[in-house]
Formats: sequence, structure tokens, C-alpha cells
Amino acid sequence: MSDEGLETFEVSEPSEPEPQRPSTRERRTRAVAERRYLCITIVDHNPVIEGTGEESYVNLRVPVALAEAALRLVPEGKLGRIEPELIVEMIEEGASGELINIKEEKKAISVRIE
Repeated sequence: MSDEGLETFEVSEPSEPEPQRPSTRERRTRAVAERRYLCITIVDHNPVIEGTGEESYVNLRVPVALAEAALRLVPEGKLGRIEPELIVEMIEEGASGELINIKEEKKAISVRIE
């Protein structure tokens, strides 16, 4: 018998599939099951409207599954230079406890997971 005209090929071990990132829906479902909450407190002693003595106060407590949407509710500029996307990323990676605590002369920002 001749091997003429036969094609040969090499069989290799299957490579490990890359771990898939859970979908947004899966992350939300897991977060709700864990009953964790994103808590944001911002006290800003700078006047809301120049020339008035009014200060602004933000106190937000939502399930971590809604963190992305909740961060959009925080008034523009109240988080200072903190990027909301980084907070969401920390939550997705499983962070808990106090994430951010900034106290300045006229402003205090606290972000935590309970």
C-alpha cells in the first residue's frame, strides 16, 4: 500500500479558552444576589449659585447593579476629577468597603460599597 495522495495533519492539544468576561446582565444579577450597595456622599460648601450661602449635598445609596446608572445621577462636576468609569470597574472587580474618601477645605467626597 502506498501513502501517495493521502494528506496528513497533526492533532494538537486544545488550547484553553480565554476566560469570558461576564455580561452586564450576569454582573447585575450577581450583584443583586450579593445585596451590596454603592454609597456616595458629597458635601460641597462652595455655593451652588455664586453670591448665595447655599451648599449642595448629595447622598446616594443604590444596589451595585445600578452603579453605572446611579453615577450618571451625580451632578456634573461634583465628583471632581474622579472618573465614574473607574468606580464601576472597581465594583466589577469585587471591591468593597471604602473606595474613595476625600476631604478638602470646602468639599468632602465619600464613595463606598456596603
